[in-house]
Formats: sequence, C-alpha cells, structure tokens
Amino acid sequence: MRSFSLFVFSLIRVVMLVILSIYFFQMIDLPDVGRTVFVGAAIALFVVSHFIQMSGASHVLRVSCAGVDFLLIAGFGFLFPQSGYLYLIFFGVFSTTVFLMFTDKRLLWTFSISFVVVWALVSWNVYRVVGVFEVTSNIVNAMFTFYGAVVGTLIRNFQASKETIAEQYEQLTETHVALQDAHRQLRSYAEQVEQLTAARERTEIAREIHDTVGHKMTALIVQLQLAQEMVKRDEEKSMAILSVCEQLTRESLHDIRMSVRALKEDSKQHFIESINELLQEFAALTKMETRLDVVGDECEVPSRIQPTVKRIIQEALTNAKKHGNAEVCVVSLQTREEELLVSIQDNGVGVQNVVPNFGLINMKERVSEFGGSFEVMSKDGEGFVITMTIPLREKSVGVLR
Repeated sequence: MRSFSLFVFSLIRVVMLVILSIYFFQMIDLPDVGRTVFVGAAIALFVVSHFIQMSGASHVLRVSCAGVDFLLIAGFGFLFPQSGYLYLIFFGVFSTTVFLMFTDKRLLWTFSISFVVVWALVSWNVYRVVGVFEVTSNIVNAMFTFYGAVVGTLIRNFQASKETIAEQYEQLTETHVALQDAHRQLRSYAEQVEQLTAARERTEIAREIHDTVGHKMTALIVQLQLAQEMVKRDEEKSMAILSVCEQLTRESLHDIRMSVRALKEDSKQHFIESINELLQEFAALTKMETRLDVVGDECEVPSRIQPTVKRIIQEALTNAKKHGNAEVCVVSLQTREEELLVSIQDNGVGVQNVVPNFGLINMKERVSEFGGSFEVMSKDGEGFVITMTIPLREKSVGVLR
C-alpha cells in the first residue's frame, strides 16, 4: 500500500515539475537563448533528480538532489520576474517533498531559512523590474509553500504511524502465537503432571500393598508350611497355627479392602470427610472407639499430601489395635500458616522404649518425602502418641506453590 501511494505521489510530482517548466518556457520571447537553455536543462535536471530522490539512493545524494531542485526553482524566480510569484508553486511541490522525505531538523531548518531569503530577494527583484509589489498574490502563493510543508510533514507522520502500527501488530501476532505455544506447553505439562501424579499414587498403593499385605502373606505362607509339617505330629499345635493363619488372612483382606477403597475413592470427597469415614469404618470393624479433632481450614491441606496423611492414620490405627490393644484412639489435625500438624494418640498398653518396627519406619519415610518431621512417644500403660508435621508448601524450580 505504501509503495503504491509513493508511486502516485512521485508521478504527480514529476508531472507538475515538467508542466510548470513548460509553462515558463512559453513566457520566453525568442530569440532568448539563455533562458531557453535554462528551462530545457531544468526539465532534464528535475527529472533526473526526481528519480534519484525517489529511489534507494544514499542520504547525501538525495540531499544534494534536493539542493539542485532548490537552486533551479530560485533560478526560475530570478530569471522570470514578469511571471510574478508563480515560481512559489515550484516551492510548494519542493517543500512537500523535502518535509516528506527527510526528518533531520537541521536540514529542514536550512531549507526553510533559505526559502525565506530567496522569497525576499525574488520579491524585491520583481518589484525592481515590474515596479509593482502585489502583497495579496505574494502571500497567497507563499502560503502554498507552507501548506506543502505541512502536508509533507503530516504524510510522513502518518506513514510512520502506519509502520509503527504494522510493527506492533506483527509483535502482537508473534506474542499471540507465543502465548498459544505456551498454552499448548502448559497443557502438555499439565497432562504430564497428571500422569506423574497417577503414577505416584499407583506407586504409593503398590508400596502399601507390598509393605502390609505382602508382609502378612509371606508370614501366612510360612505358617501354612509349618502347619503342614505339624499336622501329623501335633494336632493341637496345628490348630493353633491354622488359627494364626486365619487371623493373618483376615488382616490381609482388611488391608486389601482399605487399599482398594483408596483407589476407588471419589476425588471430589473432602479430605476431612474421608478421614472421618476411615475412622468410622475402622471403629465398626475393630470395636475400637475413634475420634477426630480438627483445627483450622481443611482447604489449606494440598492434595499432594492428603493420601500420605490418610495412609499414616490408617497404619497408626492398625498398630494401636493390633499391638497396643487400644480401646480409644484420637486423631487431631491442625493447619497452621506453613504446616500441617497431625497427632494420633491411643490408650493402649504402651512401651517404655520404642523400637521402630517396619510400619513406623515406613511412616517416617513417607513424611520425610515431603520434608516433614515424625516422632513416636510411649510409656508403659499410657499408649502411643504419634506426632508429625508436614509443610503445606513446597519449592519447585524456584516457584512457590
């Protein structure tokens, strides 16, 4: 669009320069070789200078051509005083071109001051030769020059604005494309995070089944093998072993059900509701009284640590009943600004010196994965108190989330 507009302007400009020159040529009274040669040379120089200025020539060459145009126009003013102030139309075309093509303020001021000087000298020369000074005609023609300068400036500013808008639009398009790429990457990352989360949850369940059910099933196999050996020797001991096998089978079945429930659990269920349901179900199965105390907002507990907290509470309930023969177990959850505090206290038999078993070690490892702390306290006849703290926020690749 710009090249077409520039082509139209260029065509009109060169046509006006040639037509005006021909008009001055008609004013020559033959024979007048000097002015005839000047007009012919002016037409040729106007055309050559025009194409140089409108091409991709260097700045210095274009300025030089503009200087040649200025001198030729001034020559028309001095050589044709009888035309009055018609030469100022030339300056109108010249000023439009200069103020359109150049932005150097010193250059524009130089041409403007030079024009005022030439205007004054030519006006004096016209008055000297013709003997008449037409103020109105002089000012009207001079205003055409100023008008050309204003038009050239406006066109240049308009073209610069269009270029700026085009650049900004291109940048906006690039930004939009970049945002689309970022959106696709974020969606891909979200899918990867979802897959990793699912894999992590599967790993947690697999580890839980391996650590609990697998351990008990191994013991069950050993007991069954022992029962096979003892059934022919001591029937009473064989029955006792089979009784142990039955108990191990029931416990393993219970653990499997709890793990399956965790897999099938509704993701929309609230964290506290799921904990409370876990306690109620365990109480119904084992006849052990359970209670849940909550302080703070459950929404502060991120979903990434909820399965771990539930698994540890489940393991602690099993230990309280199985090893401590507890009748009451109280679970307390307290959300603080930066951490979750979980306390599990039962009234079982307790021990003086706590020796961490496989289950307690597993609990501590789970908490350590989130940068938390884990502590077990017990005394004879006072049951166990399990306390753990887990940070509610984690840092990953410099981003706090």
